[in-house]
Amino acid sequence: MSLGDKSLTELTKNVFSDKYEFIEGPRKVKGKSGKIWIFDALVKNENSLYGMFIRDWKREISITQLRQLNKACKDTEVQGGIMICNIVTDFSCDYSLQFGIQLLSKGHLISKLRRRKFSTSF
Repeated sequence: MSLGDKSLTELTKNVFSDKYEFIEGPRKVKGKSGKIWIFDALVKNENSLYGMFIRDWKREISITQLRQLNKACKDTEVQGGIMICNIVTDFSCDYSLQFGIQLLSKGHLISKLRRRKFSTSF
């Protein structure tokens, strides 16, 4: 199976589990407001926890989804958000930067895995 045939969740797990603890989801996290937020995955390093929304859609990511991730991070103990999607636009990139959300496309994940494979083949 080629990298392009893998699901976004599988690619995300492969990229992040190399250096961090990847906690597969869905994970429910109760916010300070009492609302239950559902993250598709969580990534943990020594002292921080990041929430992920993984959207395997055939269209670009909506600003609404970026806003939801931002609200979820602010309401919970999660320090930051990572949005994984198929198609990234310049507008969504600009918007994610305003909120401090890392926005990654499927192409970016595949590129990261290919570079990793290439660097370890020597």
